[in-house]
Amino acid sequence: MKKLTLILSLMIALVGLNANAAIYLVGTSPLGNGWDPSTGVEMKDNGDGTYSYVANIDGDVWFCFADGLDSNWDVFNGTHRYGPTTGGDQTINPETWTTTQKQGNGSGSYKFHGSGDDYTVIFDLNNLQFIIKGYVEPITYNSFTVCGNNAAVFGDEWNPANTDNDMTLDATDGLYKLVKNNVEISASTLYYKVAANHAWGESWGNPAGPDGNQDYVFNENGTYNLTFMFNFETKEVSLDAVKVQDGPEIDPYTGNLYMVGEVNDNAWNPSTGIAMTNAGDDDTFTLANAQIKDSGDGYGYFSFMAVLGEGSWPADGYRIGAAEDATLAVVGENNAMGGFGTTGAFKLEAGYYNFTVVLSGGENGILMITAGEAPEPTVDDVYIIGDVNNIGWSATEGVKMAYNEGIYTAQITTQNQGDLGVGYFGFTKKLADAESETDVWEQIAAYRFGPVSEDAFVMTEELLNVNCDLATDGSYNSIAIPAGTWTVTVDLVNNKFAINGEWPSVEPEHYDGDVYIMGEVNDNGGWFTNKGVKMTRDAENNVYTATITTAGENEGYSYFSFTKQLAEGEADWEAIAPYRFGAVTDGNPFLVTEELLNQELALVNNADPRAFQIEAGEWNLTLSVDNMKLVITKVEGKRGDVNGDDGVNIADVTALIDYLLSGNTEGVVVGNADCNVDQAVNIADVTALIDYLLSGSWAE
Repeated sequence: MKKLTLILSLMIALVGLNANAAIYLVGTSPLGNGWDPSTGVEMKDNGDGTYSYVANIDGDVWFCFADGLDSNWDVFNGTHRYGPTTGGDQTINPETWTTTQKQGNGSGSYKFHGSGDDYTVIFDLNNLQFIIKGYVEPITYNSFTVCGNNAAVFGDEWNPANTDNDMTLDATDGLYKLVKNNVEISASTLYYKVAANHAWGESWGNPAGPDGNQDYVFNENGTYNLTFMFNFETKEVSLDAVKVQDGPEIDPYTGNLYMVGEVNDNAWNPSTGIAMTNAGDDDTFTLANAQIKDSGDGYGYFSFMAVLGEGSWPADGYRIGAAEDATLAVVGENNAMGGFGTTGAFKLEAGYYNFTVVLSGGENGILMITAGEAPEPTVDDVYIIGDVNNIGWSATEGVKMAYNEGIYTAQITTQNQGDLGVGYFGFTKKLADAESETDVWEQIAAYRFGPVSEDAFVMTEELLNVNCDLATDGSYNSIAIPAGTWTVTVDLVNNKFAINGEWPSVEPEHYDGDVYIMGEVNDNGGWFTNKGVKMTRDAENNVYTATITTAGENEGYSYFSFTKQLAEGEADWEAIAPYRFGAVTDGNPFLVTEELLNQELALVNNADPRAFQIEAGEWNLTLSVDNMKLVITKVEGKRGDVNGDDGVNIADVTALIDYLLSGNTEGVVVGNADCNVDQAVNIADVTALIDYLLSGSWAE
C-alpha cells in the first residue's frame, strides 16, 4: 500500500510539474473559428511564457483568449476565457500592450480593424497582456558597403551602389572589413556609414554623430592605410587608420631583404622571414631553390620586407611587394616591383624557383624568377620495435628498415606474446640511449608511430599486401599478428604500410562445450568466477548467442569477457585461467564503438584476457569459438516499454520507478527506459513517460 501511495504521489507531482499551458484564440475568422468555444485556433508557444499567431486581417474582427476549449459556453467563460478588464467589447489599437484578465466579465471581447495586411498577435501569459503588431518581412542582407564624404577614399561621395567599397567578412574575428591602402589624405574629418544591399534603406554609423554618421579626424596630411570595420551583431562601425611610415631609399639600398609568405616554411610569419643573400653589391639579393607552397588555389603568395617584425608586421614603409595585390609573377621575365611602402603580394604556381631582386633596376626595383630544383628528400631512420626477431618490447633495440626510393622495407619474424596467440609491433624513427638518465620510452615518445586504429590493429589474412593507413604523429598503437615471417613496407610520403607473407594454416579446434559471459552484464553483480550468463549454442552452425544488458555503471561503460568454465568460489581465478578468453588488444580494454557494431571482432585465449568495453544498452552477441570471432549488434528497443511486454502503459511507469528505487534490473529493459533520450536513466524519464501517456506523443 505504501509503495502504491508513493507511486501515485510521484505521478501526481510529476504531472503537475510538466503541465504545459496551451493558449487559443476564439472569435471571428481568422482569429478563431466563428465564435465556437470548442474549436479555437491554437497559438504558437514561444517557450518564454509568450504565445504568437500570424494572420491576414482585413476589416473588423472580434476575439478573446483561452487556456482551454469547451463546447459549453458557461464552462468556457467561467473557466478558460481571458477577456477585457472593462467588460463588454474593447477596441484595440495596434502596437499597444493591452491588459487582459481571466474570466473576462462574461461575454466581453476585443475588437480590431485590419487593413488587409499580415499582423502578429502576441499573448504574454506571465503578465496577462497582449499586443498586435504589423508583420515585418525579415530583411536579407546581401552586401555591406562603406560610403562617405571623401572621393579620394571612396572613388565618389556617399554612393551605396559603388561595389568597389563592398566589405568582406573576416572569419578570424567575425567582422566585415574594407581595406584601402596607400590613400593620400589631407588633414580633415572623414564622415562615413555602412549601407546594406547597395541602397540607403538600411544603414549604420554613429547614432550620436552628425546626421547619424561615424567620423574620423585626420590631424595631418599623409599617406594612410585604412581598414573600415563593421560588427553586424552590435552594428558598430569603426575605422583603423595607420599612417604609412617612410622606408629606406630604393637606390642605393644597403640593408637586408627577406621573403615572406607561402615560401618554404614561413607561412606569412613576419618574425621568421626567409633571408635573401646579397649577391656582392648593395642592390641585388638572391634566394635559390625556394619552395612556393599551394595556398589552396594552385598558387602561392609572397612579398618582401627590409626588417623582421617582432611578433607583428614592421611598418609598411619597410615592406616591398607588388603594386597590385595578387599580381601574377612571370617566370623568365622582369617583374616590376611596387617599391617600399607597398604590401601587395605576388603569386606563382606552386613549385621550386630561384629568386633575384635588383632594387636598382627600374623605378622601384625588379624581380626575376627562374625554375629551381626540389632538394633531395631527407631520409629518416625507421625501426620496427616489439615482438620481432626475439627482441621483445625494447626502446633501445629494433630492426632497422632499409630505404629505397621512398619506401622502407624489412623482413621480420614475429613471436607470440605469452599465451595471447599473437605478437605485437610498431615503428619508431629513433631508438633510445640506454645510458641516458631519461626514461628510455620518454626518449622516443615523439618518434613513435603506428597504424590508424582505435586500438591494436588486428592483421588478418585478407589484409596481407594491402596498403593500410599510418598515423605518424606519435601514435603508440601497434599491429597484432600471428607468429610467422613477414615482409613489412612503410611509405612515409603517403603514410601507408603493408605486410606480406604466408599466413599460418592452423585448423581450428572444434568446441561444443559451454560458454559463459563474465563481468558487468545482466544481474551478474560484477566480476565473479562462479557467476556468468550462459550462452545458447546453435549446434548446426556451432555458434553461441546471448542477449545481454549493460547498465554503464563505470562512467557510462560496462566490461565483459568470456570463459568456458565457471569456478566454485567467487574469486577462484586460478581455477578458470585455462578457460578464459577475450579481446585482442595491447593491454587496455577493447572499446566497442558504433562503427564496430555488426563487425567481426577478434578473440584470443588468455589467462587474464582483456575485456570488451561497451556503453549502456541491450546487445545481441554471436560468438564462434572455433574461429575466435565475436559479432555485437545493438537491440533496438521500444522507447518507454520498460517492462518489455511490447506495450507502453502505466505498468511501465511502475516498473521504471521500481528500478530507480531498487536498482534491480530483473524484468526491466534498461535500453527502453531512457524515455527522454538523454543517454541516462533517472527521474526525468518518469516525467517523460507520464507526459507521453497523457499526450500520446513524445516531447522532442
